[in-house]
Amino acid sequence: MLTEIAGIPSHPLLVHAAVVLLPLAALALVVAAWWPAARARLGVGLPVLALVAALACYLAKESGEKLEQRPSMEGMREQIAGHETQGTATFLWSLALLVVAVLVWAGSSPAVASRASGATVLSGRAGSVVLGVLSTLAAAACIWGVIAAGHSGATMVWSGL
Repeated sequence: MLTEIAGIPSHPLLVHAAVVLLPLAALALVVAAWWPAARARLGVGLPVLALVAALACYLAKESGEKLEQRPSMEGMREQIAGHETQGTATFLWSLALLVVAVLVWAGSSPAVASRASGATVLSGRAGSVVLGVLSTLAAAACIWGVIAAGHSGATMVWSGL
C-alpha cells in the first residue's frame, strides 16, 4: 500500500479522490435510475464510475489504516476510531452503490437483456421504481458517509488551530 506521496502521508491526498468521485457517482446513479434518457446516455459508464469511486474509497480507507499505525497518532486513538468507523461504513456503502449501479445499467442494456432473461424484470415499471428507490437510498448513504467521515477527519486535523 502506498503510504507516502512526495513525503506526505498518502491518506489526505487519496481521500480527495473519494470525496469527489463518490458523490459524483451517487448523483449520476440517482439521475440514471429515475431518468431513462440519462440511463441510456451514461450506459456502462455508470457502473465504471461507481467502481472507480469504490476503489478510491478503498484506497482512502487502507491508507488511513496505515497512517493510524504511525507512532505520532498514538494520542488520537479515540478520535481515529470514530473516523475509521465512518470511513469503513462509507466504503461499504460505496460497494452497495456499485451493485445498484450495475443493476441499473443491466436493466437498460440490450446486450444484458439478450443474454439474461431475468434482466427484463429490472427494466419493467416495478423494477425501475425499486431501483430508483435503492439508488436514492444508497446515494444518500454515500453522501452522508463522505460528509461524516470528512467532518471528523477535518476536526482532528484542524481543531488545534
